[in-house]
Amino acid sequence: MANNLQQTDEVNLRYVQLARRHGLNPVWLREIIDLRNRGFNYSQIAERTGISRETVANYLQRLRSMDRRDYWLLVIGAGLIIAGVGIISYFLERRGSSTPPSAPPIPTSGGTSRTQ
Repeated sequence: MANNLQQTDEVNLRYVQLARRHGLNPVWLREIIDLRNRGFNYSQIAERTGISRETVANYLQRLRSMDRRDYWLLVIGAGLIIAGVGIISYFLERRGSSTPPSAPPIPTSGGTSRTQ
């Protein structure tokens, strides 16, 4: 169990360092990624988190515009932190074993900015 806690700390530390290197608040980013992946639009994310809609849009735009390695490390890192210790061992054992795919576009609601 101690090994899993060390791995959790390692993933969290790397995630926080990478988010900060891109000028992003790691806690906000994790919440935004989680809610966006669960299908919430920009306004709903803003309402649930207390983060302005403009900041939500800015974070997702910055995430989309970064290189694919950092994109995937942040998205996967956020997911691992949210999922907890159970999946972290798997991720750490596989890291570096393959190149991540190109970053897919983050879904948008497709309507006007009012509905995002």
